[in-house]
Amino acid sequence: MKTTAKNQSDPIRECRELRAQIESHYLRQELAWIEDRQEAANRRVNESWHEPTMGRTSLADVPFHHGSPVLPDVASDRASGDFRPVFQTEWDLAAIRGVARFLAQSAFGQGILGNLRNYIIHTGFDYAATARRGQHVPAQLVRDVQQIINAFLADNRWELDFEQELCDAEHIDGEVILVLEQNADQVRVRRAEPAWLTEPADTDYLERRLGSASRLNWRYGIATDEADATQIHGYFIQWNGDAQSWRFYSPRRVMHLKANTPRHVKRGLSDFYPIQNDLVGATELLRRMMKGAGIQASIAMIIEAAQGSGGLGIGDATNLGASLARSNSSGGGRLRSDGRYLAERISDWSAGTVIDTKGKKFQAGPMAGAQAANFVQVLNAGLRTAGVRWNLPEHMISGDASNNNYASILESSSPFVRRIEAEQERLSKAYERLLWSVIRMQFESGRINLHRYGMTWCDLVACVNVIVTGSSPAVRNRAEDFRVDAQLHEMGIVSRHSLATKYDWDPTEEQEKSEPSPTTD
Repeated sequence: MKTTAKNQSDPIRECRELRAQIESHYLRQELAWIEDRQEAANRRVNESWHEPTMGRTSLADVPFHHGSPVLPDVASDRASGDFRPVFQTEWDLAAIRGVARFLAQSAFGQGILGNLRNYIIHTGFDYAATARRGQHVPAQLVRDVQQIINAFLADNRWELDFEQELCDAEHIDGEVILVLEQNADQVRVRRAEPAWLTEPADTDYLERRLGSASRLNWRYGIATDEADATQIHGYFIQWNGDAQSWRFYSPRRVMHLKANTPRHVKRGLSDFYPIQNDLVGATELLRRMMKGAGIQASIAMIIEAAQGSGGLGIGDATNLGASLARSNSSGGGRLRSDGRYLAERISDWSAGTVIDTKGKKFQAGPMAGAQAANFVQVLNAGLRTAGVRWNLPEHMISGDASNNNYASILESSSPFVRRIEAEQERLSKAYERLLWSVIRMQFESGRINLHRYGMTWCDLVACVNVIVTGSSPAVRNRAEDFRVDAQLHEMGIVSRHSLATKYDWDPTEEQEKSEPSPTTD
């Protein structure tokens, strides 16, 4: 007799039922919140939930009606370090960086980054330790500090190599995150990707570890006061995105250089964000222009034959046109019994093709007519619009130098030169703060001994300068500038070191070259 075990449990069915109960429970909660949303308080979106919140990725998504924007400015737009309506979660930032990195690899993007890098970094920054004016500083102490700086730059292959990488990263990602780590007697610098700076899962453990008396705000991986995003307690970094390979770093060990956002916003914004639609449109327009011109350039001749004169016309199912259509597997081109095409055929004319229209009128496309020049003008206008983002002259983004005067572009008062000089000064100050952190770490490790000079750390900071300078992008009258600089040097206003840097010379190398070589008997 066949029996059935009715009371035997089915694990798969139970699992499905349990999952359905859990889902219905959360759906009921969500429905209750929606029904009571006017009275409910704003909910906090947990960064660990990888589903994007409502946001925008470009200005093209912002509809304007009668001059009124969709979203008003509210007091909570900058709460917790957010930058609404641009981004309010790590997912929003990731989407913006994804688009920016895609555009940075395009031909226009590479041209933009290359020009910015070549003018901002140029031959590299100069890093020097000097004694402050009016302070009695032992010369050996200044040399000790300079040796620490030189060792740090050499150990991390900083000059030109890392400088150029950081310059590109700041413009693409909108932020640069550098971490200093002690490695024996060296200080190692590690660059963290923006996605690695993320909100931790267990904030309670970290707060207990920090001994924090109050709750901290951990949004975007930066621990700050709840009510003040500028008071930073540290950075939580998951190296390579590995949840098991994380470290929490003190602000003294991190240089977080962010761009395009105010101080109380925790993360930076890519330079490509406002102009991404312009670059995408320009790239697509250029691609279509080249494709259309390539197709038309492959047609050597078009014969408008009289009706009924025969020949290889494209309107006859037995002619070459039909053969080409049938052989075009990518675009269809199949014919019906009446000689008409079943689907639109994609042109793939080979070079030197001759077309017989068999009495049919031929109308060339706009690429072959008087409108062709208009497409080029539209393309250049779109690229100029994108170039305004960086004050780039037209030839630096479109390659067309016909409307530019190179000398006037690189005058000291031109917008482009002012932009580059401002970028250089901003980087110089950030690198000076980074080098002071390196010097502090070497002081704490005992590599620099201040007791031999009868000084403390505060004394060192008060009497020694760390100066980082870049090369000016301006084109100058060197003969006239040299006379003025010589007078300033004689008056004691400008040092020899500053003059050498201004003229793109390394003062240390030039001094070594000028010293006589040792001779042997």
